[in-house]
Amino acid sequence: MKKLSVVPYLLFASIALPAQEEAVLRDAMKQIGPGNGALGKKIAAKDTSASEDAKKLQDLFKGTQAFWQAKSATDAVEFTSNAAEIYGKVASLIAESKWEEATAEQKKVGANCMGCHTAHREKSPDGSWKVK
Repeated sequence: MKKLSVVPYLLFASIALPAQEEAVLRDAMKQIGPGNGALGKKIAAKDTSASEDAKKLQDLFKGTQAFWQAKSATDAVEFTSNAAEIYGKVASLIAESKWEEATAEQKKVGANCMGCHTAHREKSPDGSWKVK
């Protein structure tokens, strides 16, 4: 009877799983930038459907927390938690038609995002970005 070796599988899993997790993070980030821009336009137009957009952004940030928890990056976990909380507030403010407050709250996200990007992103020679 042949013995199956688990070493190749474990090696593949140790490489593939972080890559898959990073792909999930990248996908979320690619949605967040344009989503935040669209949210700002909807808030300016006093479009109540913006509340759903804010909730989607909140969910995207909640989804990224697991990636950073696995990397033991407590600051990034805090950044993603803060962003999710901000978008939750924005959704509530929109639902209450508090447009100016929603705009002010949404603007807080940019500084929060920049903190995480500065700490956990680096530019590759080819111009792309990678997670530190």
